[in-house]
Amino acid sequence: MNTKWMLIAAVVWAWTNLVEPFHLRLRRRSLILPSIPACLDGLTILHLSDLHVRKMGFLERKLVRLLANTSADLAVLTGDLVDSASGIQPLCEVVSHLQTSLGVYAVWGNAEHKSPEPSYRDRLQEALESAGVRVLVNEGTTLPYRNAILWLAGVDDPHSAHADIAKAAPDARCADLHLLLAHSPDILLHPLCARFDLVLCGHTHCGQIRLPGWGALWSHTRLGRWSGDCVLTPEQIARRLQRPAPQPYTIVSSGVATVGNPLFKARLFCPPEVGLIELYSSACEPAHTLAKKASRDQDISPAQRCE
Repeated sequence: MNTKWMLIAAVVWAWTNLVEPFHLRLRRRSLILPSIPACLDGLTILHLSDLHVRKMGFLERKLVRLLANTSADLAVLTGDLVDSASGIQPLCEVVSHLQTSLGVYAVWGNAEHKSPEPSYRDRLQEALESAGVRVLVNEGTTLPYRNAILWLAGVDDPHSAHADIAKAAPDARCADLHLLLAHSPDILLHPLCARFDLVLCGHTHCGQIRLPGWGALWSHTRLGRWSGDCVLTPEQIARRLQRPAPQPYTIVSSGVATVGNPLFKARLFCPPEVGLIELYSSACEPAHTLAKKASRDQDISPAQRCE
């Protein structure tokens, strides 16, 4: 290998391991859910996943600064919150900066099931609840918002086969918005997901390495590489799983932390993120909202916004 190619390889390694993994961003998305009423227009959900906290390091301090300047109606954490017991206190410091009106909710990921210590999850749950975070373990709850009711459900980690969606899903439509939290998009394999309007998950880190025109190189799920996409539409889910409509919209977070070999924890075209999701019942958003969004990165919208 000549000097030119060695230099290119060194630059690529430096970017994917030392720059992009720390380029944390707030990623805003507007999502149209025709199944919800207009009174839910503008509902905001702050979505964090795969924090893998071990200590209060550079990325965690950057996350704290981001959260201190961001607010939402609801905040959710979709698993892999800490990598060891040493991360519990820094995690609680991070979540103490969440600003919401409806509260903060979390579910377990596969990282929370790796510790051999029997009381590990109990200690983590107790610490989170002391910090104002409710952990949903195969259960659902209702939240009032304006003149509407939200059904918020959370399942234990699907990747490690701890999810029991039958305990969390409603028997029938009982709210204006049915929202499901799960660590892995593998939860979509269960047909009861069709009872939800929106599923929020993580686990895949959206591949961490993505190629233009190809997407994620891998997803680390039973669903296959396609579930490493950031957004899984109802049509895509129905087609891939050969199921009838309706199916839920699914947002997959690329996560905050980066996992991998200590010498190769790479990200490429897939920076870490905190998601801020805004829900609307139709493509017509208020004029002031559209003006405010004119300069923002709009990643997806199932329908064109009104002129």
